[in-house]
Amino acid sequence: MKDNEFYRPANIEFNCGHDGSNMPETFGTFETAEEMAKFLQGNLTAINQSLTVMRHMDNKEKKELQDQYSDLLENIVPIYEKKLIESELALVSAKKELKDAEERYQSEIAKVKDLATEKKRGLREMCLDDKYTFRIPYSGNYYFYTWIDKKLRLCLVRPIPDIEKQDLYNAMGGNEAFIDKNFGSVPDKKGK
Repeated sequence: MKDNEFYRPANIEFNCGHDGSNMPETFGTFETAEEMAKFLQGNLTAINQSLTVMRHMDNKEKKELQDQYSDLLENIVPIYEKKLIESELALVSAKKELKDAEERYQSEIAKVKDLATEKKRGLREMCLDDKYTFRIPYSGNYYFYTWIDKKLRLCLVRPIPDIEKQDLYNAMGGNEAFIDKNFGSVPDKKGK
C-alpha cells in the first residue's frame, strides 16, 4: 500500500501468535513513553532495536487494495489482454510467413539445383515429330532416326525388349542384310 504507507489503523494486531511461554502478550497500558521506559528499566533488561514486523490490515486497508485491483482489472488488464491477443495473432502470422518463406526458398534452391544439374549434363529434351522419326530394328537394338536439317540422323539406340525380339526376327534379318551390304563394316574408333 504505497499511497498510504504511513496509515495506522486504530487497533493494531500484530501477526504474532503466543508461543505458550510465560511471556505475556502485553505488559499493560502506559499513558506516556516515559512511563513505559521507566517500567522496563525498573523491571527488565531490554535493548532498543529497530524492527519491521507484519500486522493485520483493517477493513479500510483491505477496501483500498480491493479498489486498486478492481481498477487494474477493469481499466489496465483489458488493454494488455488486447495487446497480448494482437501479439499472439502477429506471432501466428509471422510463423506462417516464416514457413511460407522457407518453403519458397527451398523451392527456389531446388530449381537452382535442377538447372545446375541440367547444365552439367549438357542435355535437353527435344520432342521429335513421329511423321519424321523412325525406329529400325537391327542386331538386337532399335535404332531411332529422325529427318532433321535435310538429313536422316541417328538420335537414339535402345535394346529391343526380349518380348519383342521373336516378332522382329525376320525384320531384323532383312535389315541386317541391307545395312551390312550397303554400308559395310563400321569403322573402328581410330577411323579405319
